[in-house]
Amino acid sequence: MTMLRRRHALAATLGLAALPAQAQEAASAWPSRPVRIIVPFAPGGGTDVMMRLVAQALSGRFGQQVVVDNVAGAGGTIGAMQVVNAQPDGYTLLCGTPGSVAVNPVMQPGIRYHPLRELTPVTQLTDSPVVLIANNDFPVRTVAELVAMAKASPNVINYGSAGPGSIEHLSAETFNALAGTQMTHVPYRGTSQSLLDLRAGRIQLLFENLPPVLDLIGAGQVKAIAVGTTERSAFLPGLPTIAETVPGYVATSYMGLLAPARTPSDIVAKLASACADVLRDAEIVGKLRALGASPAAKGPDAFHGFIGERIAAVIRLVEVSGLRFN
Repeated sequence: MTMLRRRHALAATLGLAALPAQAQEAASAWPSRPVRIIVPFAPGGGTDVMMRLVAQALSGRFGQQVVVDNVAGAGGTIGAMQVVNAQPDGYTLLCGTPGSVAVNPVMQPGIRYHPLRELTPVTQLTDSPVVLIANNDFPVRTVAELVAMAKASPNVINYGSAGPGSIEHLSAETFNALAGTQMTHVPYRGTSQSLLDLRAGRIQLLFENLPPVLDLIGAGQVKAIAVGTTERSAFLPGLPTIAETVPGYVATSYMGLLAPARTPSDIVAKLASACADVLRDAEIVGKLRALGASPAAKGPDAFHGFIGERIAAVIRLVEVSGLRFN
């Protein structure tokens, strides 16, 4: 090897060796500027409210602003794709919910990402029940009455959702599949408008994540019929479960943070640790519970496994029922 080639080889070796040190230095300084969390739904819904609560607490811990950016559309897919395509530097994160991390990639044709390949799970933040609610004038008080009416008049009952592939959509279609009913889907771009139309009587039902509707239930503005958890929920102990009438039915929601794939592991660990610290704060926990959610501080590995289980459950549903979202 000539002297010139040896110099080039040495320079290349030193350059490669320096990369991990540079990455480590960048991670130790993170965050040195504002962090953006994409909530893939319109403002005002339960996920948006809870994520803003967590983001504010993280801002105080990091000494940098953690901002929430609402990017609604396609049941969470548009916002998720922005994170998939973002730089893996810890400054663009996804507020992940069932639709964006488990449902859409299985149910929607043409989805261009796999959540466990193109995204890095950071931490699960909350867990909450799905609750079946109705317009107060809708003449149904129980799940059994709903099943009977839906079977007697197929596709006459309308239910809303935050969009195709959202938890509301999946929860309702799972109900249809297990109960043998047919109800008509009315998609919205977020929860706020669907709730307005429910109260106005333009739609009859919602299978909704509890946080955005807990106060409405308490104020008597909507009628709560049943919960989607396997056991009766401490948040609404007087309500039966849907599974008491429709065996095997389960519908719960969750919220967590995900980063683009290849985000440095020490940035992921630093963010997960800060989130765990937030969820140990009694004031934050109290506010989350008041909204209808329980803290669920699962770290990167546990959250990765959890998402894998949820994806497998959706795949099983497709295999058994043939359900697909167009």
